[in-house]
Amino acid sequence: MRRRRANHSIQANLTPLIDVVFLLVVFFVLVSRIVDEDRPRLDLPSPSPLASLIPPPGEKVIVSVLPADVQGWRYHFADLDVPATDAGIDALSRALAHRLDRHHEAAIVVRAGSDTPWEFVSPVLAAARQGGSDVRVQLAVIRGDDS
Repeated sequence: MRRRRANHSIQANLTPLIDVVFLLVVFFVLVSRIVDEDRPRLDLPSPSPLASLIPPPGEKVIVSVLPADVQGWRYHFADLDVPATDAGIDALSRALAHRLDRHHEAAIVVRAGSDTPWEFVSPVLAAARQGGSDVRVQLAVIRGDDS
């Protein structure tokens, strides 16, 4: 005689899994509330007048601070390409002053690489400052593939 096997279906008991998931949810909800309560409340002051305003649309004067091929650094502005020497900075200052005399609302954009030393960017800002007290200056970083 043959024995017939009973068809038993295999079922997984999901009750322990649901319990563990529920406990994890409760744990993370409680921990997130504790972390939020430990954070101090800060009321930061707002600068007046705003220092990071985007200049209105209009003429932009772009000055690039670029590495020279052989030595030092150079400044490129419109058709002017001068080395970063005292004479070059004087020529750049005169050219910027002349442009700002014609276009009072122009914004100056200083482009430099992220590896450019500050000593070569600061003379451009000083030259822009000579153009007037309300000159707007933006700093832009040249990425490696933009130069």
